[in-house]
Amino acid sequence: GAGWPIVGVRTSRADRDADAVGSAAMIPPESTVAPNPAAGDFAPDATALAAVDDAARAIAGLTSVDDVLQLIVDRVRDLVDASYAALGIVGIDGRIERFITAGIDPQGRERIGAPPRGRGLLGLIIREGRSFRIPSIAAHPDSSGFPPNHPPMTSFLGVPVTAKGISIGNLYLTDKRGAAEFSPTDQRLVELFARHAGIAIDNARLHAQAGR
Repeated sequence: GAGWPIVGVRTSRADRDADAVGSAAMIPPESTVAPNPAAGDFAPDATALAAVDDAARAIAGLTSVDDVLQLIVDRVRDLVDASYAALGIVGIDGRIERFITAGIDPQGRERIGAPPRGRGLLGLIIREGRSFRIPSIAAHPDSSGFPPNHPPMTSFLGVPVTAKGISIGNLYLTDKRGAAEFSPTDQRLVELFARHAGIAIDNARLHAQAGR
């Protein structure tokens, strides 16, 4: 649906750091909404870019695929102050095969049930392969609603994750804290972080293969 069942969550968000490589990626061009200086929407400042760099170093320092996936979700949630975050790993059939989240406790996760497979807004990002920043999930024509016992969600930001030109999955964030919706700057920060996330996932997978 438009929302997601929350699975695989860890409640701690910023206490699993490691050091490795820095960040030097260009901000991707896939923006659905241009910045509006009059409304205070500017390119990321030095503090925000430093936060991306710190998050990139943390995920690059891990070699376990599971640890990398969870830390990506924890860090991207902090990066743009989202209430909820998820990473959907997409299989060759275009369906979500793994769904890692942050923002809800295990009891809430269990009440929701099975993870999503890629319908609604989650499927929109998979099909289009570009970022979407949406102020109201319910008002969007691709929204297909929420499953029972799902927490209410309003604002949405979805960003693709790729590695070596191949789609790995997508980052999904909802409910910007302290604001009605995510900003163009938030989108740019997540797009930048998504590049590092793709590299970290690819490296962890290679490490796992080498250990077999």
